Amino acid sequence: MSKLDDAQKTELHLLDAALSLHHEQANKPGAAFMHCQECGIDIPKQRRDAVKNCSTCVECQSLIEIQQQHYRA
Repeated sequence: MSKLDDAQKTELHLLDAALSLHHEQANKPGAAFMHCQECGIDIPKQRRDAVKNCSTCVECQSLIEIQQQHYRA
């Protein structure tokens, strides 16, 4: 295994850990965000009502999910 392979595995591990921590913090009871934690725009009330403890707007959440699919492939 090359150093590049090791570096990529380490990067993926750190990314997974950061995403897990982010999701844990966002899903704590009472964690209500008025603004997206990624881009800072207001999260519409309908989204906040529909998705308990959401911390991102629809656009940012879509990008996060696309990135997660890319890294898990």
